[in-house]
Amino acid sequence: MLRRAPTTITLTDEDVKQYEKRREQILWLQQQQQASAQSTDSSNAGKKVENSQGVDTAAQEKSKKDRIMGYEFHV
Repeated sequence: MLRRAPTTITLTDEDVKQYEKRREQILWLQQQQQASAQSTDSSNAGKKVENSQGVDTAAQEKSKKDRIMGYEFHV
């Protein structure tokens, strides 16, 4: 049986910088959302914004790359 060469994955400095930048953006957004949730009225907190088709707008805003690469982090 023939064996193929092992698959290698390489990361460049640019890949790491892009990851770290995206991670910082997500943490900043989460902090902003928490701050705004605390400052809003409790009756408005936790409501989802849905468009006329009943789909969460936040899910629509994700790019194809974000969905494939899994850039959403859960902290």
